[in-house]
Amino acid sequence: MMIHICENCHTPISMKIIRGNVHICCPGCHQAYCLDQKSIKRYMFIPFLCVIFAVMTSMHFLKDASIDIKTIYILGVSFVLAALFTWLCVKIGILKYEKKKENK
Repeated sequence: MMIHICENCHTPISMKIIRGNVHICCPGCHQAYCLDQKSIKRYMFIPFLCVIFAVMTSMHFLKDASIDIKTIYILGVSFVLAALFTWLCVKIGILKYEKKKENK
């Protein structure tokens, strides 16, 4: 699952689902990349939309289910949707990476 090409060594950088996608590092030359300022604002909005979608679908499909089942459903669906939408936004170009600036 390639999402970004390193500008230095042209190595594909893959996305880590559990660790997050704001900061990525090239496996070849270890150049660090991060989302630019506009992309970070968009990235923070994705989980909010995914949780809203999961809650609305749980209200529709799981009307008579217990609160435990609904909680597991909402957490699972929102996690999967957030990972999918983040990957899709990077692939389309809505979320863009830039070289991380060194703090001295």
